[in-house]
Amino acid sequence: MSEAYTRLIAGMPARVPATGATPASARHMQRNIAQLPMANPAVAARELTHLLERMLTTVWPGGERLEALNALGITVAQLSDGFERQLASESFPLPPAKLALAETVSGFQRALAEGYALAVYELCAPAGKVGWMRSKAIAQGLARALWHGGLSLLWHYRLYRNPPAGAWLHMHAAHAFALESGIADKPVALDEAQRLSPSTIYKHALLLALSNPYRFSARELSDAYEVTGVMAARCQLHAGGSGAIALDLAADAGPGYLPEERRAAAPGLQDFDAEPARAALAADRQMQPGGISRSSYRLHGGKILEISHAFLERLQSTWSGNAERGHARLRAGHPLEAVIGLHALHMLLAGGQQFQTFLSGLRGAGISIGAQTQSPAWAAPADAGVVAVQRVQVLDQSLGGYRLLWHAEAGMRIRVGEIVGLAPPAERGDTQEWMVGIVRWLRIEESGQLDTGVELLARQALPAAVRVPDARGQLRNAVRALLLRGDDHEQLLLTTLNETIPAALEVSLPEDPRDWQPLPSVRLAQIESSEALGPGYQSLRVSAAPRPVAAAAVAETGA
Repeated sequence: MSEAYTRLIAGMPARVPATGATPASARHMQRNIAQLPMANPAVAARELTHLLERMLTTVWPGGERLEALNALGITVAQLSDGFERQLASESFPLPPAKLALAETVSGFQRALAEGYALAVYELCAPAGKVGWMRSKAIAQGLARALWHGGLSLLWHYRLYRNPPAGAWLHMHAAHAFALESGIADKPVALDEAQRLSPSTIYKHALLLALSNPYRFSARELSDAYEVTGVMAARCQLHAGGSGAIALDLAADAGPGYLPEERRAAAPGLQDFDAEPARAALAADRQMQPGGISRSSYRLHGGKILEISHAFLERLQSTWSGNAERGHARLRAGHPLEAVIGLHALHMLLAGGQQFQTFLSGLRGAGISIGAQTQSPAWAAPADAGVVAVQRVQVLDQSLGGYRLLWHAEAGMRIRVGEIVGLAPPAERGDTQEWMVGIVRWLRIEESGQLDTGVELLARQALPAAVRVPDARGQLRNAVRALLLRGDDHEQLLLTTLNETIPAALEVSLPEDPRDWQPLPSVRLAQIESSEALGPGYQSLRVSAAPRPVAAAAVAETGA
């Protein structure tokens, strides 16, 4: 009996013989599935959880278990699809009810993964040998164990949580036994549209982990999952020492989500080489005609996925062995104060003023604000006149940003792509200089604390109001913005515009205490380029202009 064989069921609960009331029979399980109240997903999910739990603690014939799990997998997929749609645009931490729902679905996938590994163990009992007559069934069992194990990991990424204990060990064990049995590269029909080998499925999980899935929004994560699935077969696994990503198959860990989590090559480790996948993406882009900014990929089942080159570049930026950072990072431990959301930060920079008051002070009482400024999803704290400022801990820092640890306070909501304000703590009465950053990745620890990577966009900012012209050239109502200044340009940060980006817009600014002659001002800013920043924000690069006219000079015409 080999070590790879025994590792298949390491950490699983003890099993007891089946009874007459709950026989170890695929036909009996199919009757139970038919009786699930699918019209009530919450109740169906609860009963499905019980069915899976009972299977893992009962002795079954391996073939019967495989057949029963195949039937259960169809039902799990139906429930999971509905639950995934409910979580598509959530911020985090999730409300308790939705968190429980997502954890239930993740539990389905993990139970299926363990169930398939157990079926393989039973089919190969007692010596752990793969007979010729059973090789197809065993290859299917291992492929499905890895497939559902990868989906369990994916659900934890959707929740920005670390994988549960044992998740990676089970992935390594299933692939190790497939290698030992000589069936790692045997294609298996997972459904009518997909034929994948255990090795390809395993490499898919590794490549997605290497992409740091905690830095994607929910929609981006779905795209990353699909693209890494297409590219996984190109990756290579071989003995350590090649300089690729080192894997410790005896550790409950993948290749490392962050550069500091990567292992150095050492004897006894395996290597995961994603360079062939990087080269394939580069070749795809080179074959595109000039001016084309997107590539198309054919997925299983004939579906076509179109992905921007900018996203592909970001996706594969962490696939190299060293994954060097743009700036050296320094350990830290000091606190910062933080606010979440452009609207809250705007209010702080405006001295605590609500936007209508801020705008009236610049332009006079006649100017009005736009609907998207009055009631966006993230504006509630600021519009209510209260900004939640909280203390965060700096874990490390560089010129490019911070790694921060947040305490999940009541009512706190954050997501990848969210704008945050950061400032050193100040004594009462002192003026704080607020920096502007954007959340680039997010992980929720078991303690409930949030581990985040924040890219620094600017060390100083001014609150601003902008008016965008409509199709007839008439200026729309004002909306909030932040002005970030560079050496040779200025950048306006605002909520995403739902219309074509204009050539210019009007910017209203308060006094800048850093100017030698501070005055509020209004000017027309020429837009040089635009960039989407996360799920709800946009950055407009505008030309740095000469000193604009004072706001008082245009107050009458601005209304």
